[in-house]
Amino acid sequence: MVNCEECGKTLGFLEGYQHPTMGKKYTLCSPCFDEISNSVARWGEFVSANSFDMKPLKNNVKLDWKKILPNIRKIGETLEADLIEKEINLKR
Repeated sequence: MVNCEECGKTLGFLEGYQHPTMGKKYTLCSPCFDEISNSVARWGEFVSANSFDMKPLKNNVKLDWKKILPNIRKIGETLEADLIEKEINLKR
């Protein structure tokens, strides 16, 4: 016998539903499962409605490569210096 995780109702051997987000360990009765699955569906709609949509921004984004390239070169030089330093330390 298992109890519902939400309301505490005792469930039979074959009764109960898996929690939609928490998995097998959390068993729910039918009314609690319906309520939680509706809540999860509403949360999914909320997240998808408030997610970033990059399609309209592509036309407005202008990259200034004169500012970006020196930073990329500095990163490459830093990584190269780190690799050389590690090789020297390994040879010692």
